[in-house]
Amino acid sequence: MNNFDIVNLDNKEIKLLVIMKTSDSPFDFVNELQEQLRTLDFSGLFVIDELLHSGNNDERFISGFFDGNSFDNSKFKFKYIDKKSIIRSYMCNYLKSDLEVLNYSSLTDKQQKLISHGCVI
Repeated sequence: MNNFDIVNLDNKEIKLLVIMKTSDSPFDFVNELQEQLRTLDFSGLFVIDELLHSGNNDERFISGFFDGNSFDNSKFKFKYIDKKSIIRSYMCNYLKSDLEVLNYSSLTDKQQKLISHGCVI
């Protein structure tokens, strides 16, 4: 199983979304992630959705910068993503399509129920 998926975004500022598919910290997968971004010939701003690691709170999204070869560690920061943003829907759609991951996540029962019914949190 891949520990993350990479989604191209049609967004002027943020070019890629990394969806973490595990409750582990995204920083546990830095080497894998850098390798994937090099393979995609990517450079620019990206956001990591770590809902399964941190929950649906102010530390859910992390923005960063990849220079084409490696991360600029000074650029990592928590990022607020508006509740109505399409960026939130990718993770929720993934979890809705994989109920096993959703059911064994640390999300609250209410959050799991919302997602399983197609709501975006």
